[in-house]
Amino acid sequence: MPFIAFDDAGVCNYCHSYRTRNHPRPREELLELIEPYRRARGSEVIVPFSGGRDSCFALHLVVKELGLRPITYTYDWGMVTDLGRRNISRMSSELGVENIIVAADITKKRDNIRRNLQAWLRSPNLGMLSVLTAGDKHFFRHIETVKKQTNISLNLWGINPLEVTHFKSGFLGVPPDFAEQRVYSHGALKQLRYQSLRFRAMLKSPGYFNRSIGDTLAGEYYRSFHKKSDYFHVFDYWRWDEDEIDSTLLNDYEWEKATDTPTTWRIGDGTAAFYNYANYTIAGFTEHDTFRSNQIREGELTREQALALVAEENRPRYPNMRWYLDTLGMDFKSVVQTVNSTERLYER
Repeated sequence: MPFIAFDDAGVCNYCHSYRTRNHPRPREELLELIEPYRRARGSEVIVPFSGGRDSCFALHLVVKELGLRPITYTYDWGMVTDLGRRNISRMSSELGVENIIVAADITKKRDNIRRNLQAWLRSPNLGMLSVLTAGDKHFFRHIETVKKQTNISLNLWGINPLEVTHFKSGFLGVPPDFAEQRVYSHGALKQLRYQSLRFRAMLKSPGYFNRSIGDTLAGEYYRSFHKKSDYFHVFDYWRWDEDEIDSTLLNDYEWEKATDTPTTWRIGDGTAAFYNYANYTIAGFTEHDTFRSNQIREGELTREQALALVAEENRPRYPNMRWYLDTLGMDFKSVVQTVNSTERLYER
């Protein structure tokens, strides 16, 4: 784990510095915030909708608990899996909600990913894996497009407050900012430092200097710099409860799980299986470990429960990886062999 340190009792700095995140503000505050946006007729709110478990449950809350009439918005950048599409369809149909899909130039987006993955394979660096998902950050750009087209300003997001993964930028050389309250970091100085470290890593594999750079930087601008308005997070006011979320989605909406993993997290994301495989193979852990660690720190899981969960969740998702690499037009065997032959960051 990048930048980890232990005290004499064996407790790490991540635990010492942790501040609880899953203790939402009163729901009455959210009700007050949304009251001015209510209308006598027509849709009242946009719900950014990836088809993942958190955005699906957020949509459930918006309709069933807040009593709003939403329109959902999905950004298809070429890595939404068929399973994700089916869950989008299920939720929209069951709740009678219109789903607007903004589609990128998918052929171009996938070509960008392929070029960057080829560059990564020439010089594997876990800190550079994030470039493989940079194309989806235009999600934050096109919410503005949908707002203008629908004349709806309010947007309610379902971002999980426990999905904090300091290690992804840590492997690039960025120390963790334990005081950061957002899942995504903001600020000019932070982004300048991050981009300078990324540039240094890119120099070690010139293939990164391809036509995707403009798309990557534009997406990160809209995520981290562009001013957001009428923008609120449901889970700032609603406690994130994994059991409640899974139970609601699976029982009330017949939500579909993946066949290659027991978790319901990121199963509609075509990239997750590959980058988790790379992290686990090279570093010995994945984002599942950091997520479960945060649940332990919140008092939601015991250490023993978390270890049992990640033992299953960290198993390679080969079917999803094959879909990902086939979609990019890359050879499954050679890519996996490259990852497997990369020098480990831990002793085996």
